[in-house]
Amino acid sequence: MKRYKKLENKKGFTLVELLVVIAIMSILTVITVGQFQNARRKARDVQRKGDISALAKALQMYYTDYGTFPLDINGSKTSDSWGDELTDAATPPYVYMKNLPKENYLSIPFCYAVSADQKMFGVFTALENDQDNDYNKQSADVMDNYTCGGNSDYNFVITSPNASLEDIPTN
Repeated sequence: MKRYKKLENKKGFTLVELLVVIAIMSILTVITVGQFQNARRKARDVQRKGDISALAKALQMYYTDYGTFPLDINGSKTSDSWGDELTDAATPPYVYMKNLPKENYLSIPFCYAVSADQKMFGVFTALENDQDNDYNKQSADVMDNYTCGGNSDYNFVITSPNASLEDIPTN
């Protein structure tokens, strides 16, 4: 009969084993946190694009009713002071959009610009993810020279169907 060597009783992990485990966990944490932050940026950009797309549709409904776009939205060009609704001046007012979008994360608010004849508009925002296909989709030269509401950091715009960015005045 064979005799088996008695195994030594280990009481814990060695320092090297602990350091290896901590290093692996640190690397995985860094990768995970980076991917999570990237996913959050992308999600906020999707929300911004959806918000200004919905606003553009509400503005087009307003144009259908009145033949012009409003000069401003609830007394302001930027979303810093936009109210809850986009309405007309009728009594009772017709609600075109129940909840106007408002930028909650970046310091750059949404911005609305309209041509002098009120026949064309642009709604501007800043996207965080510069890898987004829509980031600076307009001519980079035009976007770099464009100012809306005193801010020139915009890189995404939706214009009325009859306009291009060059038709919207800088302000």
